[in-house]
Amino acid sequence: MEDDGVDVFNEFSGDVAGSVVQAGTIQQVVLSSRPLPVPRQLPPAVHDFAGRDGHLGKLDVLLPAERDVPAGVTIAVVDGTAGVGKTALVVRWAHRVQDRFPDGTLFADLRGHGPSRPVDPALVLAAFLHALGVADRGMPADLDGQASLYRSLLSGRRVLVVLDNAAASSQVRPLLPAAPGCFTVVTSRTALTGLVVAQAAHRITLDLFSSDEAETLVRRVIGDRRADAEPDAVAALVEGCARLPLALRIATTRIAARPHVRVADVVADITEEQDRLDALSDTGDDHSAVRTVFDWSYMRLPDELARTFRRLGLHPGAEPDVHATAALTGHTPRTARRHLEALADLNLVEPLARGRYRLHDLLRAYAAHRAASDETAEERRRCTAALITWYAQAATVADRLVFAGTAVLELDLGPPVLPVPLKDRARASEWLADEHATLLAAQRQAAELEMHRHVIALAGAARFLMLRQRVLWTARLAAETLGLAAAVASADRASEAFLLMRRGDSYQQLGRWQDSDADLRRELAVAREIGDPVRHREALTGLGRNRKLQHRYAEAWDCYQQALAPAREAGVFAEAIVQCNLSQISVGLGKFGQALRHAERELELRRLVGSAHGEAYALHDVAVAWQGLRDHGRAVEFCREAVARYRELPATERDLAVVLTTLAKSLEQQGDPVGAGGSLSEAVAIFTALGDPQAEVVRRRLGDLRSRRPP
Repeated sequence: MEDDGVDVFNEFSGDVAGSVVQAGTIQQVVLSSRPLPVPRQLPPAVHDFAGRDGHLGKLDVLLPAERDVPAGVTIAVVDGTAGVGKTALVVRWAHRVQDRFPDGTLFADLRGHGPSRPVDPALVLAAFLHALGVADRGMPADLDGQASLYRSLLSGRRVLVVLDNAAASSQVRPLLPAAPGCFTVVTSRTALTGLVVAQAAHRITLDLFSSDEAETLVRRVIGDRRADAEPDAVAALVEGCARLPLALRIATTRIAARPHVRVADVVADITEEQDRLDALSDTGDDHSAVRTVFDWSYMRLPDELARTFRRLGLHPGAEPDVHATAALTGHTPRTARRHLEALADLNLVEPLARGRYRLHDLLRAYAAHRAASDETAEERRRCTAALITWYAQAATVADRLVFAGTAVLELDLGPPVLPVPLKDRARASEWLADEHATLLAAQRQAAELEMHRHVIALAGAARFLMLRQRVLWTARLAAETLGLAAAVASADRASEAFLLMRRGDSYQQLGRWQDSDADLRRELAVAREIGDPVRHREALTGLGRNRKLQHRYAEAWDCYQQALAPAREAGVFAEAIVQCNLSQISVGLGKFGQALRHAERELELRRLVGSAHGEAYALHDVAVAWQGLRDHGRAVEFCREAVARYRELPATERDLAVVLTTLAKSLEQQGDPVGAGGSLSEAVAIFTALGDPQAEVVRRRLGDLRSRRPP
């Protein structure tokens, strides 16, 4: 067991990386111990869906008969211009047929065309694997491994996979199941010819509505009574909106919301507007009214609502929330929420969960166009700077809640833009998970604006990515690299040293020892230049940790010995961490008497600090040393005391399981196989519940013990 300084990302140790790196070498799948429901991930279908019977029929034809044994996997590609209703069609069809796929329905928005970057297929695979029961610690680190596991888990199953808004065939291929009986539907603005050629995908192209289909949609939204009263105006509205479903839906929603407005009045408003947004309309029709409809809707918004809408076009991500909108507009969160709800009623934004909203990419592009037209460059910069400041301030608060008690950067980010609504670790962790893509985009935007302190702050808050899927670990690395560049550009040597330590830790957790050593040596040099003893000590312990994780114990010993004196000067807590590592390194060297001396000093220091978790950790280190000295009675005594402490502490299950495995070894040596078996059984249960690869290792130990025990 390697010390992590009690907290996973302790500023002096961080040795949980060792277990992560080691766990990464175990070639096995860890499935959640909890029974999972069959995944049904489809978003809600449009309630007033209209038309497209022929296209629905084409998808139906691709389904095998219910009693047939499927001969292979089926792939359908539904392509068409922006706003033509691809997602609505596919989601409608998928809801209708998903009962034919008893093993689940998986859905992902690949964001191939929109304000944010297309989603990395590895992120989608990680989400799918979670839905299929794979625990975090069983998640393969690379895309090929994830795709292989995904295909293996789907073998013999009948699953419907819906991949919405794909950018290219290469984004889709890793997400395709190979099992006969699975069905994949992909939507895209492009034809995805590569899938059609190489994967024999069936291509279904969605065009504009026919006049009849468009009229049906109008009637379903505004009602037959109003449509029958103005048949000529309805026909003119259909043609004025170029039969594009998105434009029709926006126009008719406004009519439906205003019982006293005539259809003819709306048509007049649209046709009188001469300015066109042909760049946003991919129909190729010079008379298309996409911008006309958007302009018409926008021009009739109250001033403050119009300002909110256009400033959403300045947001760097795909899903602004209430607080981000408040930061952009200068309103209170309550007012921002009211504005967003009003825009949602007009189909100008789409409400999501937890106060988040999404703009269709056409509307987002239009909002950005209006911001460029209706706001000065200075206003746009001011709003964007306020948004970036909000994200940097909120991310800093969230980071301190999630990693309480660890080293943080102290940066002046200006007065608070808004109160940060994060009060505890759970909510902070949830917020970081929701916002991770936006935080990375905001950091890039800050770099473009040369807002160096904000770039550095967002880099400092990126460590939460290590708590998520392994595929996101390199995103933390990229954020820290961008932060380092900002620190160098602004001659902020203290932040440079801090981020060198953080990036060295990232490299370490990825097993990139040479890169980690290079950053830690740079940190050591900068610390000497600026006279920072904390960064100097961290660099030494980081270098020692790299060597410990590689079992280069003699070299690790030298590093921690050099760190011992400055740690003593820093205080009790810092020395306790170094003593802990010296004890564990001594165990690795087989010097158990030396290990015991360091572990006993660690225990003394942990008690002085008053950390119950740290004391339990040190008790285990003492037990391991006694076990190495073959005094199993004392090893059992200290293990049992550590177990008792851990049982009283929340969120220490893994530490408890590790102590139980140590306890079992000494109990067996004392001739108590029943007690040893009980300890191992409990450890297996804990590791399994946590999705920890150690579950299988301990399970094998338990099997060996039982095979040796006489009946």
